[in-house]
Amino acid sequence: MFKQSILIFITAAFSLLTSTVIAAGDDDHELHTEDIQPWRIGAEIFVNSTLFETDFGDLSGGSFVTDDPGVDVNIQKGTFTSGNWLRFQPVGQLLYWDGEQWRETVPNGERIEITDALDNAISFSAGGVSETAGVIGEIDNSGGLHEHLSFRIFDASNTPNGSPGAYRIQLKLFESAPQSDTSISIAASPIAIVLNRGLAPEHFESAVSAAASLDDNAAFVAETGIVTIQRVKAFDTHYKVKLQYIGDNQFQLIEAEEMIDNP
Repeated sequence: MFKQSILIFITAAFSLLTSTVIAAGDDDHELHTEDIQPWRIGAEIFVNSTLFETDFGDLSGGSFVTDDPGVDVNIQKGTFTSGNWLRFQPVGQLLYWDGEQWRETVPNGERIEITDALDNAISFSAGGVSETAGVIGEIDNSGGLHEHLSFRIFDASNTPNGSPGAYRIQLKLFESAPQSDTSISIAASPIAIVLNRGLAPEHFESAVSAAASLDDNAAFVAETGIVTIQRVKAFDTHYKVKLQYIGDNQFQLIEAEEMIDNP
């Protein structure tokens, strides 16, 4: 009965989940080549995507640094106010891809730091994120901005280093007056950035595809055919489950872990 309840839930959700993964694959080239491109309409900030990917290993910075993705305002779609600051608020926590699923723990105390335009280090770790918002830059006279901030990964010894894998951070864009934390405009949803640390391209793309579905509570890895649902209710109990896709919208339950912190 438990298996039947879970499978009914998955069958209903599968078409939406796979369309999300396919869409991520279709936009793969765009996500590699384009910066984050925000624009403003009224008090709301919009972006060209909510998922971006990049690789550590800048030629100038070394194996554990990158300055991508950059931020390039799309002034054709909507400008910001000249002289204001475009900023980012870190949200959530650092997640780690272990080759099969996204985890809330990291192998060796890794954290990612973004050095903002004021030379502040904004930190993302498995334990949480900095409370301080970062500054991307000052809006120019045309209402635009184009900046590249530095992303660095450190291990538990505070050394630039990181276990091989993929790392996911989230941030929310907002606009403020200079020296102010009060938002004038803000994005409705956060942006996720997936950073590659030493994975082969095909393995990294599996991590990116799975990351595309994280906010939907389910992640499907096309390479393995495994779908992971972070929380599903059956018989008044919540479970984290894994299922194997066997074709024709059919799944086989392979793992069910009861959630200790049931609401």
